[in-house]
Amino acid sequence: MTAILGLNAYHADSAAALVVDGELVGAVEEERFNRQKHWAGFPRAAIDWCLAEAGLTLADIDHVAVNQSATANLGPRLAYAIRRRPSPQLLLERLRNQR
Repeated sequence: MTAILGLNAYHADSAAALVVDGELVGAVEEERFNRQKHWAGFPRAAIDWCLAEAGLTLADIDHVAVNQSATANLGPRLAYAIRRRPSPQLLLERLRNQR
């Protein structure tokens, strides 16, 4: 058995997905659990849900794939930020998440 945990973490729409032997077992966004739209951070609850769906533990995971393209869709993201003028606190939180 090969289990691969995929993570979209630390930017908008954090999520987890689990593939076991080439079959998608589950995929879910963290916002389904914390009720915060476009939440950016580590998707702990989404990971737990995916593992529970498959009846696995973290020790059963063979590989972890993490999405790390900080520059993906940079133009539209900057335009959105300029239009919405987010608070400095939110911007600092996002910068900390990047590290």
